[in-house]
Amino acid sequence: MNSRELSAEKLLVQRYQLLEIVGKGAMGQVYRAKDKTFRNGEVAVKILARALDEMKMIERFQQEATISALLSEQCPYIVKVTDYGINENKVPFYVMELLKGENLADIIQFHSIPLTKFFNLTKQICLAMEAAHNGIFFQGKISPIIHRDLKPTNIFIIEDNLGEEKVKVLDFGIAKITEQETDKQTEAFVGTPRYASPEQLQGHDLDNRSDIYSFGLVMYEMLAKHLPWETERNSPGEWYKAHVEMSPQDLPPTLDIPLELRELVMKCLSKSPSQRPQSVGEIRQKLNLIARHLLKEKSLGDNGHNSSVDEDDSLTNKFDLSEFLINSQWPKNKPTQKIVFPRVFHHGTDDIVTIHTMLEQGEIDNRVNDIRYNQFIFQSYPHPMILWITMLYCPEKGAKWLPCYLDLKTGMGDKITRLLSESKRYYILLFSLNNSQKCQYFLPCKIMLKQRTNLKQWVSVSSMLNIIDSRQAILSKKKLQQDFELMKPEIILDLEKSQTMEVHG
Repeated sequence: MNSRELSAEKLLVQRYQLLEIVGKGAMGQVYRAKDKTFRNGEVAVKILARALDEMKMIERFQQEATISALLSEQCPYIVKVTDYGINENKVPFYVMELLKGENLADIIQFHSIPLTKFFNLTKQICLAMEAAHNGIFFQGKISPIIHRDLKPTNIFIIEDNLGEEKVKVLDFGIAKITEQETDKQTEAFVGTPRYASPEQLQGHDLDNRSDIYSFGLVMYEMLAKHLPWETERNSPGEWYKAHVEMSPQDLPPTLDIPLELRELVMKCLSKSPSQRPQSVGEIRQKLNLIARHLLKEKSLGDNGHNSSVDEDDSLTNKFDLSEFLINSQWPKNKPTQKIVFPRVFHHGTDDIVTIHTMLEQGEIDNRVNDIRYNQFIFQSYPHPMILWITMLYCPEKGAKWLPCYLDLKTGMGDKITRLLSESKRYYILLFSLNNSQKCQYFLPCKIMLKQRTNLKQWVSVSSMLNIIDSRQAILSKKKLQQDFELMKPEIILDLEKSQTMEVHG
């Protein structure tokens, strides 16, 4: 069955309604789907491609579902698989949690990764791989799992309800159950040559240390933004030569990282498995030790104060920001009327992005507990412009739209977009028509990781565009306004189904 037929079929086993394709892989396609059993429940459904519809591939597909399901029960940092089945046309599928975020490859490309973030993400990757290497109970015995394709695109980063970043390791489609596969003969290569270990490329038998080599490459790329070789072409032959024959370049000396971390990463990249760390648990312990030493150095100032002072300062800063926002005033150069506009405040060492809006006092009182929605839409031609949609919604009162337009060819539009791309939230400041001297309420709005990546990309696109006539901004704004009107019913429909206080387009 091809993707068009699947799209027409829509409903799998009278339960999963396929909505759209969100990913494609070697073994099949992944759909965003609605689980009809649960109200507002969305899932991801991976369906085996018909081109691979043969018994060996079906067994491997089912094995992938089984491994992921068992591992995700043991570790929260592995994508959770909840169901497996075969549809009416005898095509296998499995169901997993729908992840809303982005993969590590995009984060490496578009975001900075400070050491605190590096240690947080690598710790979670370690815990996921430890769970796999420790094994699952499969066919009556404990069987270690070797991923064999650990790379940034198979590491997904989501944000939990508190805005904390959480790792999900994906795609155990070519994972090896080591106790099950006892044939020691040379085997065909499977994996991604760019991130494969020397022994994997040579077709040797593998153990957990092959994943450790791949993890070393992931860590190197997180720190340096590139891999430790410069190849002429991105070809399997070139990567074979790099991994098997060429020594990796040391991490750039310009990187401000501890010597112990440099040594650990480079040790993971040893050609011989015996020269690498022998377990992911060993790596995790060393990373934790390096992180603690680094934190201790930073927390000890000239006066020898400990980190508790920093924690108190953090709480004070949060309190100060709340006081600062609630005491902010309506700008004197803005009319006292129902308008919406963005504004940047400088608070301490931070720039805070806000949306100011003025409403009747009664409407403000009725809106503070509404569902918050935000979305960013980009129009590059003929002039780079962003429509920044914020909306307050409840079924009884309907929608209160708060749109702003950011012209990326103006200093303020570019600045606000860059700030949003680096921030995890902005604030809606509600002012009363009756009293503009003081903000009545402020509402925080999260900016999701994928949204921040999009904003960075759009700033980059804008910087490459040579705009001759700035009057063309009117055309881009008009196009965004038209798209906005068409989107409104769909956005409302999504919000009517929502059971969360924040929704992100």
